[in-house]
Amino acid sequence: MRLLLIRHGETDWNATLRYQGHAAIPLNEQGREQARIVAERLQRFYQPAALYSSDILRATETAMLIGEALGLTPIAMPDLREIDVGQWEGLTPEQLYRRFPDHMREFERDPARTVRIGGESYAQLQQRAMRAMQQITAQHAAHDTVLAVSHGGTIRALLCHVIGLDLGYFGRMWIDNGSLTELRHGSSGWRLVRLNDAAHLEGTTLARGE
Repeated sequence: MRLLLIRHGETDWNATLRYQGHAAIPLNEQGREQARIVAERLQRFYQPAALYSSDILRATETAMLIGEALGLTPIAMPDLREIDVGQWEGLTPEQLYRRFPDHMREFERDPARTVRIGGESYAQLQQRAMRAMQQITAQHAAHDTVLAVSHGGTIRALLCHVIGLDLGYFGRMWIDNGSLTELRHGSSGWRLVRLNDAAHLEGTTLARGE
């Protein structure tokens, strides 16, 4: 089975480096254009069996634009949500370090297992992301191509599991808005085939926020 993980399009909070978590922040115009461009690429090269999506607004908007192009109705999957950042929501990294210095020192010591204040840890995120992947695998045949619109943190958590990378190093990977990351499942389990493929977005400005 081929699983194409698509990060949602850009939002204004991405562009201003603000943590979003589960906040209902819509796509901005750049994000809608990214969704349309990735939809065109998918339409040209793939015949997906299904389209799954996180139920957070920025992901559902991306999935709807993709679904319209491919004739697919997105299937909401809450386990594909971004990490719940709790009180980090709406803050920039600089603001976090000023407001919660002790918490951020704890996060630096153990980024995988430190629970965001009022939210989740990366380890908890990985557990539910893996549950989503298992559910998708169980629903589809070995020859199927399946799309899943999710978030940068969720995709990185899944990748750490697939390639056996300690969760503490998740920050050393980057997933651009509107990019494709491909996993394939076979007799040896899941394998990473492509990471952060954003060739279709070449020439556009890509945000570097969470």
